[in-house]
Amino acid sequence: MTPYQLVKVNAAEPEAAIIERASEVLNRGKLVVAPTETRYGLLARIDSPEAVNSLFEVKGRSYDKPSAIFVSDISTMKKLAEMPPKAQILAGQFMPGPLTLVLNSKRDFGQFFTLNNKTGFRISSSPLITALVAKSGPLSATSANLSGQKEAELVSEICDQFGDHIDLYLDGGRLNNPASTVVQVINDRATILREGAISSDDILKSFES
Repeated sequence: MTPYQLVKVNAAEPEAAIIERASEVLNRGKLVVAPTETRYGLLARIDSPEAVNSLFEVKGRSYDKPSAIFVSDISTMKKLAEMPPKAQILAGQFMPGPLTLVLNSKRDFGQFFTLNNKTGFRISSSPLITALVAKSGPLSATSANLSGQKEAELVSEICDQFGDHIDLYLDGGRLNNPASTVVQVINDRATILREGAISSDDILKSFES
C-alpha cells in the first residue's frame, strides 16, 4: 500500500497548495484526515462509492450509523433537505459552526448517509473545510477515529489507528473542542440528539427570540 502523506496546515489560513493537494486526493476517491472547528474529521466525497466504502471499512463503522454531510451553505442544504421553521432558525443562528441538523432528505444519499429518510448536515466554520467542500463538493462529516474509540486530539494518534489506509493527513495541531451538537428537526419538532459545543439552553433560547 502507498505510504501515507502528512502535511502541516494552518486551518484558519490554509495555503492554496494544500487545498489543491487535499482536493486532488479526495477527487481520486481517497480519504483525507483534516482539522475541523471541533475535532479531526475523516473526509471522503459522498458521491464516490469507493471512498465511502473505504471510510466505513477503515473506521469500522456500522452501516446503520450513517455519517453526516458537510455542505457549503444553507442554500445548498435547503435543496437537499426539508427545512421547517425551527431548522431555519437554528441554521441562521448557529451555522456555520458546530451544529449538525438531522433533517428529512429530499434525495436518497444511500445507506452510508441516510437512515429512515433522515440525513445529518453540517456547515463548517473552518476555512479549511469550507475550501475543501468548495473544491470537491459535499464531504463526509465523521470523526477521525475507530468506531467506539475516544476521539483523538492529535494527528499522531490518528495515524496510529489508521496508518496508510488514509492517503493524506493534514496536521493542524492539538484539537480538543467539544463535538458538534446534533439536533433533529422533523415536522418542525426539534429534538436534541447530542449536546456538544452548543448547549441545550442556547438551542432552546434560539426559539424564543
